[in-house]
This record gives sequence, structure tokens and C-alpha cells, in this order.
Amino acid sequence: MKYIYYIQILFMVIIRRLIFPLIFLVIPFRQYLRNTVYNYHLNNSLILKRLQERNPILKDGFWILHGNTHSSENGVVKQKDISKIRYYFALVFWLLLDDDCNEDTYSKGFNKTIVTGKRKKWMPKFIKSKLETAIKTADKTPIKGNSFDLGDKREIFPLYDFWSTFWWTLRNPAYNFNYKYNQLIGDKYAFKIIIYNRLFGWEKRNTINGVNTYSWEFAKKYN
Repeated sequence: MKYIYYIQILFMVIIRRLIFPLIFLVIPFRQYLRNTVYNYHLNNSLILKRLQERNPILKDGFWILHGNTHSSENGVVKQKDISKIRYYFALVFWLLLDDDCNEDTYSKGFNKTIVTGKRKKWMPKFIKSKLETAIKTADKTPIKGNSFDLGDKREIFPLYDFWSTFWWTLRNPAYNFNYKYNQLIGDKYAFKIIIYNRLFGWEKRNTINGVNTYSWEFAKKYN
């Protein structure tokens, strides 16, 4: 079963690179999707590694997210009761997002690599101008941090730019899938095979609440 699960993820890694344009249909609903998915995990003690790393604590009807190094302040998630049906419906669309990017729907740092790196030679000027504007907008935003850091606070200063989101999503398509499924919680499906100094299987990362966590790897160089 553990090998079948591994292969299933391999197919999904390929598929998510084909469906990345769908993110533009999901973006308007991203805050609802995040709150729904976060609440279901937190209410039911289901480990979502990136979320649990923020040491969530329930206080006065809010989940307080802290203990991170990316955010300028603690995050919050308003506690709500979420049914299993509602969760799985939201999860399908939440997987298309990337809650680890620091500018909500794009990466300021990645924009900079485009407008100052090799790609600037062939990138149309009007697109570079849009990317540069998105960088300036992000610099002016008083709240810093990704969605795992900020939770519902991300909605206060939302950031979106079509071209910035396009290039970032092209690089990291449907990346929440990675945070949900490519980061294994527990030892049940863990295995490691080395072939010609290449790792296939799961590489151990760290421990959360006494539970081992692993990252999915395919042909990663292994020493």
C-alpha cells in the first residue's frame, strides 16, 4: 500500500502542473478556503505540517498562530465548526493555492529574480513593469508573512497581481498539494530506496508533537 500511495502522489505531481491556470478561478475565494481547511485540521487535531509549525492555541474563539520566523506578528484563525463534507469540498480548491508564498498570491523575491536576472532579456517590458509595481506594493504592505503565518489576517491586506501570480504559479503549481500530501506525517507509509545515489521515497525532516515527518522525494541526489 505504501508504494501505491507513493505512485499516486507522483501522478498528482504531474497533473497539478497541467491544471495550474485554474488558480485564477479560486483566488477570489481563497480566504474562505483557507479558513475552512485550517479550522477542520485544528478542530480535529489533524496535522497539517506547515500549520502545526505555528504552534496554534485556541483562545477566546480564535486559533492563535505564533512561533514562526516569517511574520511580523502573530496570526489568527477565527474558530468555526466545519463539517467533513464542507472540508473536502473546500480542500479540492484550496490545493490549487500556495499558502507559503509571502505575498499572498505571489512572491516578491521571485519577481525580483525575473526583473533583474537572465529572464529580463526576453520578458516584455509591460510585464516587467507589472512585476516591479507588485514588488513596490508588497514593500508598502504593513503586514508581513505568508498565509500559514497570518491566517485570517492575510485578508486585511490581500495581495494580487495577475502577472506576478502567473509566473509564481507556473513555478509552484497547486503547491498546497505539496503541503497536504507530499509531507508525510507518521511512519505508516515511510520508506526509502537508494538507486545510483538517487533517493526514491520519503526523507525524514523533523518531529511535531512526537510524530516523525517526511518529505516526498523522487530521484533526489543522495549522499
